[in-house]
Amino acid sequence: MEVKNEKQKEIFVIGDDSRLIVKNFVKKLEDANPDWDIRVFFPDMGSMSFDESDRNKHFVVCLSEDMDFHVISALATAQKKIGFFIYFVGASFSFGIEEDKFYGKIPSVRFTGYLFDMNLLMEYIEKNEVEKKRVLVVDDEPIMLRSIKNWLNDDFEVSLVNSGKAAVQFLDMHPVDLVLLDYKMPEMDGPMVLARIRNDKNLKNLPVIFLTANGDRDSVMSVMHLKPEGYILKSKTPEEIKSSVKDFFKNRIIIAE
Repeated sequence: MEVKNEKQKEIFVIGDDSRLIVKNFVKKLEDANPDWDIRVFFPDMGSMSFDESDRNKHFVVCLSEDMDFHVISALATAQKKIGFFIYFVGASFSFGIEEDKFYGKIPSVRFTGYLFDMNLLMEYIEKNEVEKKRVLVVDDEPIMLRSIKNWLNDDFEVSLVNSGKAAVQFLDMHPVDLVLLDYKMPEMDGPMVLARIRNDKNLKNLPVIFLTANGDRDSVMSVMHLKPEGYILKSKTPEEIKSSVKDFFKNRIIIAE
């Protein structure tokens, strides 16, 4: 009996493949991933429906100026209800004032053209398939480290280090999806660690959220040029801290470079 190769991933491409640029994109995607099950759907409301079977699937949207915005709206609404991953491909343009506001808030990975390394798209897809996101917590207070690990451990793969220097060494050897970084630490403080991250070509886009005491909020604003994702007050309840981390991953928008 002939044994068929099981498809590793299902990728749904929403785009008009009568357009040469879309057709070439789909071919590049197929050539790069011959074992993936890649299906193309015309961006039309009549041909699109979503259900629970789409949970954690991958939808690649090939943008065009004549695309009906209701398609994007329906996709985003279904994503919020069901939970799947969206990747927008193509140059940005205006759908209209209100539509642009809506589009700007859709959690997604965004490629601002078609001429990019297909390995980058594959990398984001692989990252999204990691069951537990990897979070590095950096704090010089042992009690805080243990507490955050206990609060996050059920939902995330949590690693702990107790100094800025240890954080830099850890990141040189271990990939993570998010750093929770104490602002005030001896020797190498949070801003110094973040500066090192932003100056490292392999880490420069790594998201970092500061862990701060109440009085540190103004200090965080002073390092906004280093592009932290924001801050979480240590005074928040365990549930609030956990929700903040969950919401970061749920609502994240990535501009692929």
